[in-house]
Amino acid sequence: MQARVSPSTSEPTIFLMRNTTRPPLSDDDKQEFGQLLLLDRLMQYENALADDREVAATTSELEAQEKPLKGKFFRSDEEDYELEQIQQDLIEARQARKETTQELKDAEPNHLSIALIEQDESGLEPFLKHMEQRGVIHVDEQNCFASTEQGDKVYEQLVEQLDSYVTHFDVYAYVDLEEGGFADPETDLLEDNRWSDLRVAVAEHKGVDPYRVVFLAMLSAEVFFENPEWRFDLAVGSLFDELEATVQDQIAVEELGYEDDEGEVSGEDVIADIIEQGSVLAKERFQARQEAEEQAVMPDEQVITTTYYW
Repeated sequence: MQARVSPSTSEPTIFLMRNTTRPPLSDDDKQEFGQLLLLDRLMQYENALADDREVAATTSELEAQEKPLKGKFFRSDEEDYELEQIQQDLIEARQARKETTQELKDAEPNHLSIALIEQDESGLEPFLKHMEQRGVIHVDEQNCFASTEQGDKVYEQLVEQLDSYVTHFDVYAYVDLEEGGFADPETDLLEDNRWSDLRVAVAEHKGVDPYRVVFLAMLSAEVFFENPEWRFDLAVGSLFDELEATVQDQIAVEELGYEDDEGEVSGEDVIADIIEQGSVLAKERFQARQEAEEQAVMPDEQVITTTYYW
């Protein structure tokens, strides 16, 4: 047993610490998560390419509009005003083109070619083969792997899951069990050891796969891609070691139980109280983001349960 403090009172209590063993990350999950990571990287390139082409088209259109007006010596006041507006838009468009061109250059390593896979990254073949067989990717005219229409749909679902994770689970990443409060990422020192990560416990209480929640958390933070050799790690099977260790090490619901002067309070009761408070805070934070970003609909938490092991 370990002395702690209840989330709802400042009186000392005794938490009942039990050994909790969670099942390991399955091979199917590793296959699914690996494919989603590859699809995410492919889409990073394709999205960057689409943005660059869109800005290039806008720039060309503005240049076409500018040319006849600029070639006129005698312009009306209306034409002078129109030319001024076009030239201002052109300045912004050309600056945007510089940015999208750089973003496309940065994303170029995600444009996986058949030659690269055959020569240097053959360990990715099982993932890519499975994706191709399911119609998620195909080989484009440059002999590189690219998303199909089906792949675009899968990626949209993944983005929905990421949005749902941020909205419904991220709030439980930093919980002060002694004070019964939640960290404010904008003002609190998140490195403080008073915070407990309860995302896995919340997921298990809600019947959501904790591995999926942690996967989405790591993908949202781009943890998987911090190592430039992440594809090699994926190929040799070590990329998800940290994910698995994180899930195994996190607090379990039963570990939140405690005893006080009135008797034993179960971990289920504690986590239910935490979720009730967290849900209210999550809604408030979403509404604040909605006002700032003009988002329309709060994402559905249930989309997190979707699997893509086609």
